[in-house]
Amino acid sequence: MKDILVDTDGFNQYYEELNRLKDISLSIASIGSESYVDAVGDGWHDNFAFEDTMRESRKIASRINKMLEDEKYLKIVDKKSTSDDIIDIGDILKIKVIYDIDDIEEYTIKLTGKYMIDNNAKIKEVSLNSPIGR
Repeated sequence: MKDILVDTDGFNQYYEELNRLKDISLSIASIGSESYVDAVGDGWHDNFAFEDTMRESRKIASRINKMLEDEKYLKIVDKKSTSDDIIDIGDILKIKVIYDIDDIEEYTIKLTGKYMIDNNAKIKEVSLNSPIGR
């Protein structure tokens, strides 16, 4: 696996997300216990709340495991360049994509060192770890 490049904010974002998921996991575990107790005597397959809670728990656990695996590859990188000739973290770029002579699209993107990009940002963010970001 390749290194996962993040800036300091991305590094902090990674651990905030990991802690948030761990908190959710603990919360789901307690809800699962309550769902199980509420339906003692019913088979697990008859208890939708318990089944749904377990499904959600597995999804969160999978995400936590992926993040713990990613942790081994996290590398903090800092903005290096002050030159306008070199693209660096935080730079905003205009990219023209030419599909055909009459089919040209222009995008404005920001190169970011975040662990998870913000899909709702005004300017489309591109991670250092994406193919275009590398």
